[in-house]
Amino acid sequence: MTNSKFDQHLVQKFLTEYQDRGMLKWQGFYLSDHTSKLNQLHKHDHEVWQRQHSEQMAAKEIVEVIDEAVTKNLEVIIEPAILDKDLFVTPFIQGKIAGYYQDNLVIGKHLMKLNEIYAIKILKQKKSKI
Repeated sequence: MTNSKFDQHLVQKFLTEYQDRGMLKWQGFYLSDHTSKLNQLHKHDHEVWQRQHSEQMAAKEIVEVIDEAVTKNLEVIIEPAILDKDLFVTPFIQGKIAGYYQDNLVIGKHLMKLNEIYAIKILKQKKSKI
């Protein structure tokens, strides 16, 4: 296309009178994917802020709970005594104790050192409908 096909008066008018709407023109590009990701991040942040340790357990108490869980094949929830880089409590580990090796517990795909356990609880079993 050559410039001769454009109305010079119209082009000049556009260049002098057009006002950019700034960020308003981008509002239409704020997709549902963006809002769902923001909601997901907000939910994660809320969970991190709300996560707190219960009372710290003594090593003897921890071993007693582990023994009961292994003997009765019960599911446990472990509160690691580890903080993340922002000094928040790390996520709790939940599952059945699959085994142990030296001073490590195997819970699902997690390997947990005994001295890194802050607290451990046996999860209440749901009664089956028979």
